[in-house]
Amino acid sequence: MAGLSPFAAPVPLDTAAPAALETNRKAPTSAWYALSVLIIATVLGSIDKVILTLLTEPIRQTLSLSDTQLGLLQGAGIVLFTGIATLPLGWLSDRYDRRVVLAACVVLWSAATAMRGTAMDYGVLFVASVGLGVGEAGLTPITNSMIPDLFPRAQRVLANAVFALSAIFGSALGALLGGTIVHLTDDLRPWLPVSMQQLEAWRLTFFVLASAGIPVTLLVLSIRRTSRGGAQEAKPAVPTAEAAGITTLREHLRLHWRTFAGLVTGVGLTSVGLSSLGTWLPIVTARTYGVTPVQMGQGMGVAFLCGTVAGGLLGVLSMRYVQPRMGPAAALRLIMLGNLSAALMSTLLLFTSSANHNFMLLGLLVVPLIGSAVLLPNVLQDAAPPHLRARTIAMLTLASLPFGVVGPLMVGMLSDALKSMPNGLAVSIVATTLVGGCLGAMVLRATEGPFVRLMREAHPT
Repeated sequence: MAGLSPFAAPVPLDTAAPAALETNRKAPTSAWYALSVLIIATVLGSIDKVILTLLTEPIRQTLSLSDTQLGLLQGAGIVLFTGIATLPLGWLSDRYDRRVVLAACVVLWSAATAMRGTAMDYGVLFVASVGLGVGEAGLTPITNSMIPDLFPRAQRVLANAVFALSAIFGSALGALLGGTIVHLTDDLRPWLPVSMQQLEAWRLTFFVLASAGIPVTLLVLSIRRTSRGGAQEAKPAVPTAEAAGITTLREHLRLHWRTFAGLVTGVGLTSVGLSSLGTWLPIVTARTYGVTPVQMGQGMGVAFLCGTVAGGLLGVLSMRYVQPRMGPAAALRLIMLGNLSAALMSTLLLFTSSANHNFMLLGLLVVPLIGSAVLLPNVLQDAAPPHLRARTIAMLTLASLPFGVVGPLMVGMLSDALKSMPNGLAVSIVATTLVGGCLGAMVLRATEGPFVRLMREAHPT
Protein backbone atom coordinates (compact mmCIF):
# COMPACT_ATOMS: atom_id res chain seq x y z
CA MET A 1 0.00 0.00 0.00
CA ALA A 2 2.83 2.40 0.76
CA GLY A 3 4.16 1.96 -2.74
CA LEU A 4 0.95 3.46 -4.17
CA SER A 5 1.32 6.68 -2.18
CA PRO A 6 3.20 9.69 -3.64
CA PHE A 7 4.52 10.42 -0.16
CA ALA A 8 6.32 7.08 0.04
CA ALA A 9 9.44 8.18 -1.79
CA PRO A 10 11.60 9.28 1.16
CA VAL A 11 12.28 5.87 2.66
CA PRO A 12 13.66 6.92 6.08
CA LEU A 13 10.74 9.24 6.77
CA ASP A 14 8.08 6.84 5.60
CA THR A 15 9.40 3.81 7.49
CA ALA A 16 9.73 5.72 10.74
CA ALA A 17 6.51 7.71 10.54
CA PRO A 18 4.04 4.83 10.92
CA ALA A 19 5.89 3.50 13.96
CA ALA A 20 6.03 6.91 15.58
CA LEU A 21 2.40 7.57 14.76
CA GLU A 22 1.40 4.17 16.14
CA THR A 23 3.36 4.77 19.35
CA ASN A 24 1.78 8.17 19.92
CA ARG A 25 -1.76 7.13 19.10
CA LYS A 26 -4.17 6.59 21.94
CA ALA A 27 -7.37 4.60 21.81
CA PRO A 28 -10.49 6.80 21.95
CA THR A 29 -13.00 6.56 24.76
CA SER A 30 -15.29 4.60 22.46
CA ALA A 31 -12.70 1.80 22.29
CA TRP A 32 -12.59 1.41 26.07
CA TYR A 33 -16.39 1.54 26.13
CA ALA A 34 -16.50 -1.26 23.57
CA LEU A 35 -14.01 -3.31 25.62
CA SER A 36 -16.18 -2.83 28.71
CA VAL A 37 -19.22 -4.09 26.83
CA LEU A 38 -17.29 -7.13 25.59
CA ILE A 39 -16.29 -7.89 29.18
CA ILE A 40 -19.90 -7.56 30.36
CA ALA A 41 -21.06 -9.95 27.64
CA THR A 42 -18.31 -12.42 28.57
CA VAL A 43 -19.23 -12.33 32.27
CA LEU A 44 -22.93 -12.83 31.43
CA GLY A 45 -21.99 -15.83 29.32
CA SER A 46 -19.95 -17.23 32.21
CA ILE A 47 -22.87 -16.81 34.62
CA ASP A 48 -25.32 -18.48 32.23
CA LYS A 49 -22.91 -21.39 31.81
CA VAL A 50 -21.94 -21.91 35.46
CA ILE A 51 -25.48 -21.50 36.81
CA LEU A 52 -26.35 -24.99 35.57
CA THR A 53 -23.65 -26.42 37.83
CA LEU A 54 -25.07 -24.55 40.82
CA LEU A 55 -28.60 -25.74 40.09
CA THR A 56 -27.81 -29.26 38.90
CA GLU A 57 -29.00 -31.04 42.04
CA PRO A 58 -32.48 -29.44 42.26
CA ILE A 59 -32.90 -29.88 38.49
CA ARG A 60 -31.91 -33.54 38.76
CA GLN A 61 -34.46 -34.12 41.49
CA THR A 62 -37.28 -32.33 39.64
CA LEU A 63 -36.70 -33.99 36.27
CA SER A 64 -35.41 -37.35 37.62
CA LEU A 65 -32.15 -37.19 35.67
CA SER A 66 -29.34 -39.72 35.76
CA ASP A 67 -25.66 -38.84 36.08
CA THR A 68 -25.12 -40.04 32.51
CA GLN A 69 -27.63 -37.45 31.30
CA LEU A 70 -25.93 -34.76 33.36
CA GLY A 71 -22.61 -35.69 31.77
CA LEU A 72 -24.13 -35.37 28.30
CA LEU A 73 -25.46 -31.91 29.14
CA GLN A 74 -22.01 -30.62 30.06
CA GLY A 75 -20.10 -32.56 27.38
CA ALA A 76 -22.03 -32.93 24.15
CA GLY A 77 -24.58 -30.25 25.04
CA ILE A 78 -22.11 -27.43 25.70
CA VAL A 79 -18.47 -28.33 24.96
CA LEU A 80 -19.01 -30.11 21.65
CA PHE A 81 -21.42 -27.65 20.07
CA THR A 82 -19.44 -24.66 21.33
CA GLY A 83 -16.40 -25.97 19.50
CA ILE A 84 -18.29 -26.86 16.33
CA ALA A 85 -20.01 -23.48 16.13
CA THR A 86 -16.80 -21.47 16.60
CA LEU A 87 -15.68 -21.77 12.96
CA PRO A 88 -18.95 -20.74 11.24
CA LEU A 89 -19.47 -17.88 13.70
CA GLY A 90 -15.90 -16.73 13.04
CA TRP A 91 -16.67 -16.85 9.31
CA LEU A 92 -19.78 -14.72 9.82
CA SER A 93 -17.93 -12.19 11.97
CA ASP A 94 -15.26 -11.82 9.27
CA ARG A 95 -17.88 -10.97 6.64
CA TYR A 96 -20.64 -9.09 8.43
CA ASP A 97 -21.02 -6.48 11.15
CA ARG A 98 -19.49 -8.06 14.23
CA ARG A 99 -21.79 -6.12 16.54
CA VAL A 100 -24.84 -7.68 14.92
CA VAL A 101 -23.34 -11.18 15.01
CA LEU A 102 -22.43 -10.84 18.70
CA ALA A 103 -25.84 -9.37 19.55
CA ALA A 104 -27.48 -12.34 17.81
CA CYS A 105 -25.29 -14.67 19.87
CA VAL A 106 -26.39 -12.98 23.11
CA VAL A 107 -30.04 -13.30 22.07
CA LEU A 108 -29.55 -16.97 21.21
CA TRP A 109 -27.88 -17.99 24.48
CA SER A 110 -30.35 -15.88 26.52
CA ALA A 111 -33.27 -17.58 24.77
CA ALA A 112 -31.64 -20.94 25.47
CA THR A 113 -31.31 -19.98 29.15
CA ALA A 114 -35.03 -19.15 29.28
CA MET A 115 -35.76 -22.44 27.54
CA ARG A 116 -33.98 -24.24 30.37
CA GLY A 117 -36.50 -22.73 32.77
CA THR A 118 -39.39 -24.21 30.78
CA ALA A 119 -37.87 -27.71 30.55
CA MET A 120 -40.23 -30.47 31.66
CA ASP A 121 -38.00 -33.30 30.47
CA TYR A 122 -34.40 -34.05 29.56
CA GLY A 123 -34.85 -33.50 25.82
CA VAL A 124 -35.78 -29.83 26.19
CA LEU A 125 -32.94 -29.29 28.66
CA PHE A 126 -30.44 -30.82 26.23
CA VAL A 127 -31.63 -28.72 23.27
CA ALA A 128 -31.38 -25.62 25.45
CA SER A 129 -27.80 -26.54 26.41
CA VAL A 130 -26.94 -26.89 22.73
CA GLY A 131 -28.37 -23.43 22.06
CA LEU A 132 -26.35 -22.00 24.94
CA GLY A 133 -23.15 -23.56 23.63
CA VAL A 134 -23.73 -22.33 20.07
CA GLY A 135 -24.53 -18.80 21.24
CA GLU A 136 -21.49 -18.49 23.49
CA ALA A 137 -19.22 -19.89 20.76
CA GLY A 138 -19.26 -16.45 19.12
CA LEU A 139 -17.56 -14.72 22.05
CA THR A 140 -14.00 -15.89 21.38
CA PRO A 141 -13.67 -15.22 17.62
CA ILE A 142 -15.58 -11.93 17.73
CA THR A 143 -13.75 -10.40 20.68
CA ASN A 144 -10.35 -11.49 19.37
CA SER A 145 -11.25 -9.92 16.05
CA MET A 146 -12.53 -6.62 17.47
CA ILE A 147 -9.83 -5.77 20.00
CA PRO A 148 -6.99 -5.35 17.42
CA ASP A 149 -9.26 -3.02 15.42
CA LEU A 150 -10.18 -0.96 18.50
CA PHE A 151 -6.72 -0.36 19.97
CA PRO A 152 -3.40 0.72 18.42
CA ARG A 153 -0.45 -1.56 18.97
CA ALA A 154 0.91 0.54 21.85
CA GLN A 155 -2.25 -0.13 23.90
CA ARG A 156 -3.25 -3.48 22.51
CA VAL A 157 -1.22 -5.46 25.06
CA LEU A 158 -3.02 -3.68 27.89
CA ALA A 159 -6.43 -4.18 26.28
CA ASN A 160 -5.80 -7.87 25.68
CA ALA A 161 -4.56 -8.29 29.24
CA VAL A 162 -7.67 -6.62 30.66
CA PHE A 163 -9.95 -8.82 28.60
CA ALA A 164 -7.96 -11.99 29.30
CA LEU A 165 -8.15 -11.36 33.04
CA SER A 166 -11.90 -10.80 32.82
CA ALA A 167 -12.27 -14.10 30.93
CA ILE A 168 -10.13 -15.98 33.45
CA PHE A 169 -12.05 -14.58 36.39
CA GLY A 170 -15.37 -14.99 34.59
CA SER A 171 -15.96 -18.45 36.03
CA ALA A 172 -15.27 -17.23 39.56
CA LEU A 173 -17.49 -14.18 39.13
CA GLY A 174 -20.10 -16.37 37.50
CA ALA A 175 -20.16 -18.65 40.52
CA LEU A 176 -20.28 -15.78 43.01
CA LEU A 177 -22.91 -13.78 41.13
CA GLY A 178 -24.85 -16.91 40.18
CA GLY A 179 -25.31 -17.90 43.81
CA THR A 180 -26.41 -14.38 44.68
CA ILE A 181 -28.91 -14.35 41.82
CA VAL A 182 -30.43 -17.62 43.05
CA HIS A 183 -30.89 -16.09 46.51
CA LEU A 184 -32.33 -12.79 45.22
CA THR A 185 -34.68 -14.56 42.83
CA ASP A 186 -36.23 -16.52 45.65
CA ASP A 187 -36.65 -13.31 47.67
CA LEU A 188 -38.44 -11.64 44.75
CA ARG A 189 -41.00 -14.43 44.48
CA PRO A 190 -43.84 -12.42 46.18
CA TRP A 191 -43.44 -9.66 43.58
CA LEU A 192 -43.80 -11.98 40.61
CA PRO A 193 -47.07 -12.71 38.76
CA VAL A 194 -49.24 -15.26 40.52
CA SER A 195 -48.68 -17.77 37.73
CA MET A 196 -44.92 -17.74 38.40
CA GLN A 197 -44.90 -17.69 42.19
CA GLN A 198 -45.30 -21.46 42.45
CA LEU A 199 -42.44 -22.30 40.10
CA GLU A 200 -39.28 -23.92 41.41
CA ALA A 201 -36.45 -21.57 42.32
CA TRP A 202 -34.20 -22.96 39.58
CA ARG A 203 -36.76 -22.15 36.88
CA LEU A 204 -37.14 -18.57 38.13
CA THR A 205 -33.37 -18.16 38.16
CA PHE A 206 -33.11 -19.12 34.50
CA PHE A 207 -35.85 -16.64 33.60
CA VAL A 208 -34.12 -13.82 35.48
CA LEU A 209 -30.79 -14.53 33.77
CA ALA A 210 -32.48 -14.68 30.36
CA SER A 211 -33.97 -11.23 30.90
CA ALA A 212 -30.46 -9.86 31.54
CA GLY A 213 -29.66 -10.63 27.92
CA ILE A 214 -31.90 -7.78 26.71
CA PRO A 215 -29.84 -4.86 28.08
CA VAL A 216 -26.58 -6.62 27.17
CA THR A 217 -27.80 -7.02 23.57
CA LEU A 218 -28.57 -3.29 23.42
CA LEU A 219 -25.14 -2.48 24.84
CA VAL A 220 -23.47 -4.60 22.15
CA LEU A 221 -25.39 -2.81 19.40
CA SER A 222 -24.41 0.55 20.91
CA ILE A 223 -20.72 -0.09 20.26
CA ARG A 224 -19.36 2.27 17.66
CA ARG A 225 -18.73 0.46 14.40
CA THR A 226 -15.01 0.07 13.71
CA SER A 227 -13.50 -0.67 10.34
CA ARG A 228 -11.39 -3.80 10.05
CA GLY A 229 -7.76 -2.88 10.54
CA GLY A 230 -8.80 0.59 11.65
CA ALA A 231 -6.33 0.72 14.54
CA GLN A 232 -3.45 -0.86 12.64
CA GLU A 233 -0.70 0.97 10.86
CA ALA A 234 -0.44 0.60 7.11
CA LYS A 235 2.10 -1.96 5.96
CA PRO A 236 3.53 -2.74 2.54
CA ALA A 237 1.98 -5.65 0.76
CA VAL A 238 3.59 -8.98 1.55
CA PRO A 239 3.44 -11.97 -0.77
CA THR A 240 1.29 -14.86 0.38
CA ALA A 241 2.96 -17.86 1.96
CA GLU A 242 2.32 -19.98 -1.10
CA ALA A 243 3.69 -17.30 -3.46
CA ALA A 244 6.83 -16.92 -1.36
CA GLY A 245 7.45 -20.66 -1.27
CA ILE A 246 6.82 -20.92 2.49
CA THR A 247 5.59 -24.18 3.98
CA THR A 248 1.84 -24.68 3.57
CA LEU A 249 -0.50 -25.87 6.30
CA ARG A 250 -0.80 -29.34 4.77
CA GLU A 251 2.97 -29.71 4.52
CA HIS A 252 3.47 -28.46 8.07
CA LEU A 253 0.96 -30.93 9.49
CA ARG A 254 2.45 -33.78 7.46
CA LEU A 255 6.00 -33.03 8.58
CA HIS A 256 5.13 -32.73 12.27
CA TRP A 257 2.10 -34.99 12.66
CA ARG A 258 3.72 -36.89 15.53
CA THR A 259 4.09 -33.71 17.56
CA PHE A 260 0.54 -32.56 16.92
CA ALA A 261 -0.96 -36.00 17.54
CA GLY A 262 0.97 -36.21 20.81
CA LEU A 263 -0.15 -32.76 21.95
CA VAL A 264 -3.81 -33.41 21.16
CA THR A 265 -3.81 -36.90 22.69
CA GLY A 266 -1.74 -36.03 25.74
CA VAL A 267 -3.60 -32.87 26.68
CA GLY A 268 -6.90 -34.50 25.69
CA LEU A 269 -6.45 -37.60 27.87
CA THR A 270 -5.52 -35.40 30.82
CA SER A 271 -8.57 -33.20 30.27
CA VAL A 272 -10.92 -36.21 30.25
CA GLY A 273 -10.93 -36.15 34.02
CA LEU A 274 -9.62 -32.71 34.87
CA SER A 275 -12.20 -30.91 32.72
CA SER A 276 -14.91 -32.69 34.69
CA LEU A 277 -13.72 -31.52 38.10
CA GLY A 278 -15.33 -28.09 37.83
CA THR A 279 -18.61 -29.75 36.86
CA TRP A 280 -18.78 -32.82 39.08
CA LEU A 281 -17.01 -31.72 42.26
CA PRO A 282 -19.75 -29.14 43.04
CA ILE A 283 -22.41 -31.77 42.29
CA VAL A 284 -20.91 -34.33 44.65
CA THR A 285 -20.60 -31.58 47.27
CA ALA A 286 -24.28 -30.66 47.00
CA ARG A 287 -25.37 -34.28 46.94
CA THR A 288 -23.25 -35.36 49.92
CA TYR A 289 -23.48 -32.34 52.21
CA GLY A 290 -26.74 -30.69 51.16
CA VAL A 291 -25.12 -27.42 50.11
CA THR A 292 -27.54 -24.80 48.76
CA PRO A 293 -26.94 -23.06 45.41
CA VAL A 294 -26.06 -19.85 47.24
CA GLN A 295 -23.44 -21.58 49.40
CA MET A 296 -22.18 -23.42 46.33
CA GLY A 297 -21.70 -20.18 44.41
CA GLN A 298 -19.79 -18.56 47.24
CA GLY A 299 -17.57 -21.59 47.83
CA MET A 300 -16.79 -22.14 44.16
CA GLY A 301 -16.23 -18.44 43.54
CA VAL A 302 -13.67 -18.04 46.31
CA ALA A 303 -11.96 -21.31 45.31
CA PHE A 304 -11.65 -20.25 41.65
CA LEU A 305 -10.47 -16.74 42.52
CA CYS A 306 -7.75 -17.87 44.91
CA GLY A 307 -6.68 -20.78 42.71
CA THR A 308 -6.54 -18.62 39.57
CA VAL A 309 -4.34 -15.96 41.15
CA ALA A 310 -1.96 -18.53 42.66
CA GLY A 311 -1.92 -20.63 39.47
CA GLY A 312 -1.19 -17.67 37.22
CA LEU A 313 1.76 -16.63 39.38
CA LEU A 314 2.98 -20.22 39.57
CA GLY A 315 2.92 -20.63 35.78
CA VAL A 316 4.79 -17.39 35.05
CA LEU A 317 7.42 -17.78 37.78
CA SER A 318 8.07 -21.47 37.10
CA MET A 319 8.53 -20.75 33.40
CA ARG A 320 11.10 -18.05 34.16
CA TYR A 321 13.03 -20.46 36.37
CA VAL A 322 12.78 -23.60 34.24
CA GLN A 323 13.15 -22.28 30.68
CA PRO A 324 16.85 -21.32 30.95
CA ARG A 325 17.56 -24.84 32.26
CA MET A 326 15.32 -26.95 30.01
CA GLY A 327 15.18 -24.88 26.86
CA PRO A 328 12.43 -25.68 24.31
CA ALA A 329 11.04 -28.52 26.44
CA ALA A 330 10.30 -26.27 29.44
CA ALA A 331 6.68 -25.32 28.73
CA LEU A 332 5.62 -28.81 27.67
CA ARG A 333 7.26 -30.42 30.71
CA LEU A 334 5.67 -27.93 33.13
CA ILE A 335 2.25 -28.58 31.57
CA MET A 336 2.78 -32.32 31.98
CA LEU A 337 3.84 -31.96 35.64
CA GLY A 338 1.01 -29.54 36.44
CA ASN A 339 -1.70 -31.76 34.99
CA LEU A 340 -0.23 -34.89 36.58
CA SER A 341 -0.05 -33.24 40.02
CA ALA A 342 -3.69 -32.15 39.73
CA ALA A 343 -4.72 -35.69 38.78
CA LEU A 344 -2.87 -37.11 41.78
CA MET A 345 -4.35 -34.50 44.12
CA SER A 346 -7.86 -35.44 43.00
CA THR A 347 -7.53 -38.61 45.12
CA LEU A 348 -7.97 -36.36 48.19
CA LEU A 349 -11.66 -36.20 47.28
CA LEU A 350 -12.04 -39.69 48.75
CA PHE A 351 -10.92 -38.41 52.17
CA THR A 352 -12.79 -35.08 52.52
CA SER A 353 -15.45 -34.87 55.20
CA SER A 354 -17.20 -31.52 54.68
CA ALA A 355 -18.27 -29.08 52.00
CA ASN A 356 -15.52 -26.64 53.01
CA HIS A 357 -12.94 -29.40 52.52
CA ASN A 358 -14.26 -29.91 48.98
CA PHE A 359 -14.07 -26.19 48.23
CA MET A 360 -10.51 -26.09 49.56
CA LEU A 361 -9.64 -29.08 47.38
CA LEU A 362 -11.16 -27.34 44.35
CA GLY A 363 -8.97 -24.29 45.01
CA LEU A 364 -5.88 -26.49 45.29
CA LEU A 365 -6.70 -28.28 42.04
CA VAL A 366 -7.21 -25.00 40.19
CA VAL A 367 -3.65 -23.87 41.00
CA PRO A 368 -1.73 -26.39 38.82
CA LEU A 369 -4.49 -26.38 36.19
CA ILE A 370 -4.30 -22.59 35.73
CA GLY A 371 -0.50 -22.81 35.86
CA SER A 372 -0.64 -25.23 32.93
CA ALA A 373 -3.33 -23.24 31.13
CA VAL A 374 -1.25 -20.05 31.03
CA LEU A 375 1.63 -22.01 29.47
CA LEU A 376 -0.35 -23.98 26.88
CA PRO A 377 -0.74 -21.00 24.48
CA ASN A 378 3.07 -20.76 24.33
CA VAL A 379 3.27 -24.39 23.24
CA LEU A 380 0.53 -23.99 20.64
CA GLN A 381 1.93 -20.71 19.28
CA ASP A 382 5.44 -22.13 18.99
CA ALA A 383 4.15 -25.24 17.22
CA ALA A 384 3.52 -23.35 13.97
CA PRO A 385 5.09 -20.51 11.97
CA PRO A 386 3.30 -17.14 12.14
CA HIS A 387 1.51 -17.49 8.80
CA LEU A 388 -0.03 -20.83 9.91
CA ARG A 389 -0.55 -20.11 13.60
CA ALA A 390 -4.27 -19.30 13.69
CA ARG A 391 -5.29 -22.22 11.47
CA THR A 392 -3.04 -24.67 13.29
CA ILE A 393 -4.44 -23.71 16.70
CA ALA A 394 -8.00 -23.90 15.35
CA MET A 395 -7.41 -27.39 13.99
CA LEU A 396 -5.78 -28.59 17.21
CA THR A 397 -8.70 -27.17 19.19
CA LEU A 398 -11.23 -28.98 17.02
CA ALA A 399 -9.26 -32.22 17.23
CA SER A 400 -9.38 -32.08 21.04
CA LEU A 401 -13.17 -31.65 21.22
CA PRO A 402 -13.98 -35.38 21.59
CA PHE A 403 -12.00 -35.51 24.83
CA GLY A 404 -14.03 -32.63 26.28
CA VAL A 405 -17.22 -34.52 25.42
CA VAL A 406 -16.05 -37.89 26.74
CA GLY A 407 -14.90 -36.58 30.12
CA PRO A 408 -18.18 -35.49 31.76
CA LEU A 409 -20.04 -38.37 30.09
CA MET A 410 -17.60 -41.00 31.33
CA VAL A 411 -17.88 -39.77 34.91
CA GLY A 412 -21.68 -39.86 34.69
CA MET A 413 -21.82 -43.35 33.21
CA LEU A 414 -19.36 -44.70 35.77
CA SER A 415 -21.33 -43.06 38.57
CA ASP A 416 -24.56 -44.71 37.41
CA ALA A 417 -22.76 -48.06 37.34
CA LEU A 418 -21.53 -47.52 40.92
CA LYS A 419 -24.73 -46.03 42.30
CA SER A 420 -24.92 -48.78 44.93
CA MET A 421 -21.72 -47.45 46.50
CA PRO A 422 -22.17 -44.67 49.09
CA ASN A 423 -19.41 -42.57 47.48
CA GLY A 424 -19.82 -43.88 43.92
CA LEU A 425 -19.75 -40.43 42.30
CA ALA A 426 -16.55 -39.42 44.12
CA VAL A 427 -14.90 -42.72 43.11
CA SER A 428 -15.96 -42.13 39.49
CA ILE A 429 -14.45 -38.63 39.47
CA VAL A 430 -11.17 -39.78 40.97
CA ALA A 431 -10.85 -42.88 38.77
CA THR A 432 -11.49 -40.96 35.54
CA THR A 433 -9.19 -38.11 36.51
CA LEU A 434 -6.37 -40.32 37.74
CA VAL A 435 -6.33 -42.71 34.77
CA GLY A 436 -6.65 -39.92 32.21
CA GLY A 437 -4.03 -37.78 33.92
CA CYS A 438 -1.43 -40.56 34.12
CA LEU A 439 -1.98 -41.68 30.51
CA GLY A 440 -1.89 -38.08 29.29
CA ALA A 441 1.38 -37.41 31.13
CA MET A 442 2.94 -40.48 29.53
CA VAL A 443 1.91 -39.34 26.05
CA LEU A 444 3.20 -35.79 26.63
CA ARG A 445 6.50 -37.17 27.89
CA ALA A 446 6.84 -39.28 24.74
CA THR A 447 6.00 -36.19 22.63
CA GLU A 448 8.81 -34.13 24.14
CA GLY A 449 11.45 -35.31 21.66
CA PRO A 450 9.49 -34.52 18.45
CA PHE A 451 8.33 -31.24 20.03
CA VAL A 452 11.90 -30.14 20.81
CA ARG A 453 12.98 -30.94 17.25
CA LEU A 454 10.10 -28.83 15.94
CA MET A 455 11.12 -25.95 18.20
CA ARG A 456 14.72 -26.12 17.03
CA GLU A 457 13.63 -26.07 13.39
CA ALA A 458 11.33 -23.11 14.01
CA HIS A 459 13.91 -21.19 16.06
CA PRO A 460 17.39 -22.19 14.89
CA THR A 461 20.26 -20.82 16.95
